[in-house]
Amino acid sequence: MKAIYINSHDPREGGVNGARRRVTAIMSSPVQCVRASTTLGVALQTMVRSAVRHLAIVDDNSRFIGILSDRAIAAAWAADPSCLARVEVSTAMESGPAIVGPGAHVLDAARAMGAIGTDAVAVVDPAGVVVGIVTGSDMIAQLAR
Repeated sequence: MKAIYINSHDPREGGVNGARRRVTAIMSSPVQCVRASTTLGVALQTMVRSAVRHLAIVDDNSRFIGILSDRAIAAAWAADPSCLARVEVSTAMESGPAIVGPGAHVLDAARAMGAIGTDAVAVVDPAGVVVGIVTGSDMIAQLAR
């Protein structure tokens, strides 16, 4: 087995010190959004078409109300294979989604995710509009830099 050595680099770019970067530096934006009344099937099609694993759920005024993950859709489908055509995303979204503001640091986002046991945090502006999503994968990529 051959060992891999990764040479250290400027700590301001990533790694542990990258936790001090703003979430806006690593978030996915623009965010794929669906309305709360969207069915799970349409949400799944949106995820596949957009190649994302999380969708922001918004109300009729485009204000953020929650996050829907591909895992939540899979769990709902496993419990009831007919749910995709009739169940609204509002019933499958994460309860108490993790939210941070655009000025938050990556470490703040990580703590918000850890506090409620989720793998995504929404970046929401003061008006309640979602401007980005930071996922566990984004965090790992940041640490690997």
